[in-house]
Amino acid sequence: MSLFDTHQEDTDEEEDNNVQKQEPTDGGDDIAFIAKLKSSRTLASILKTIHFADDAIFCALPTGIKIIVEDKQCVQGNAFIDTRVFESYELTKQVRFRFHLETVLNCLNIFGIPLDPVTHEPLPTNVAVQIHYRENQTHPLQLYLEEEGVITECLIKVLDDTDTIDFDFQTENVVTKVVFKSNGFKEALSEIDLKADCIELIITQDVPHFRLIANGCGGCTSVDITQDSPVMDTFLCTEPVHNRYKTQFFQYIVRALSIASKLSLRIDAAGILCAQFLIYTEKDKPSLVEYFFGPDEELNDIEDNTQASDVVLIED
Repeated sequence: MSLFDTHQEDTDEEEDNNVQKQEPTDGGDDIAFIAKLKSSRTLASILKTIHFADDAIFCALPTGIKIIVEDKQCVQGNAFIDTRVFESYELTKQVRFRFHLETVLNCLNIFGIPLDPVTHEPLPTNVAVQIHYRENQTHPLQLYLEEEGVITECLIKVLDDTDTIDFDFQTENVVTKVVFKSNGFKEALSEIDLKADCIELIITQDVPHFRLIANGCGGCTSVDITQDSPVMDTFLCTEPVHNRYKTQFFQYIVRALSIASKLSLRIDAAGILCAQFLIYTEKDKPSLVEYFFGPDEELNDIEDNTQASDVVLIED
């Protein structure tokens, strides 16, 4: 029997453990949210891009699911999965709660991830998933996973909701916007030292237009991307930008680039960096991952001398 043929109701009994597996049972009809996906990997691959902290906030909205992850009040990652990505999506009440992110990822991969014996790339799987949440917040989040007729139910303990950071990022305050092809920008990041202490980001209307400088104990490495580079799709700059960000932030960006098709970088007048990733886990059904980063230090005076020991220019 398939998850997409029948509706499995949840149990009324609360569980003490964080995750438990059992046979699906019938229960009440106070379900606030139900969603179905043909592939659990769709959800798992998106959640992995923002897996940099233990806990996350789950929001079920009329337009889709939003997952929020934060760390040390200086970075926020958001994953938004549109209702069009799901096979079905039913919401009777908006839902918001906190949960343990790694626990959910372990559940979504409970049947394992088969790899190609030659390329070692993940092979397609047919593990379907249903997500259930009851209106009563004392009940756990329920995941039903099915592979070849075998259904496993996972109960994830729901934690108390917490406030999230408001970066107050306003579109009207954006001073620069640059859109890249994901593969090209990932290659550019590979040219600099992502183990450095910090990354300087310089964007101006003058050549080279876009520059990243990694400053570490072993010196500096730099990469330039010009406006006419095939890597860059859009370049808008109303005023010069010269900010310094934690290198860790760009390590998060690399993680999301692996499954994204486009990357949009926007910076406002306060130096807040918004990185948005367009992700197609299903054909013609986009999902969005975005990061907000606060500047480590804003440099007001832009200097031509970057003191870089290795500069790589990416252009036609």
